[in-house]
Amino acid sequence: MAQMQHIPQKSVGYYFFKSKDVHIENGSSFITFFARLTREILHEKEGEKQTEVQTVWVKIDEVQLEQASEKVKAMPNCMQRYELTQNVFYNLYQLSKHCPKELFFVTPFHSKSHRENFIT
Repeated sequence: MAQMQHIPQKSVGYYFFKSKDVHIENGSSFITFFARLTREILHEKEGEKQTEVQTVWVKIDEVQLEQASEKVKAMPNCMQRYELTQNVFYNLYQLSKHCPKELFFVTPFHSKSHRENFIT
């Protein structure tokens, strides 16, 4: 009887990352925004796991603190990671093409999230 060969398994995860942080540079205060959409492909073969991370879209923006709205200033200084469905991921990707800065302020529909506050 022939042995079954281990067929490589593959799963794909869809993620949205965003962060806001305040820093001082040359005596001026700035807010830096960061947003990124990634697809993470987990390959598993014979018990070994390997993750391939594909960045699909990324945006970084910076504004002077005194020019930012009160709403923006009140946002927490943190990094947030959202696990998304494929449909939500692609909708955010479409939004990134037309209104990229909006993704700094979006909280997407997600299945899991993780938040890490920055030290202030």
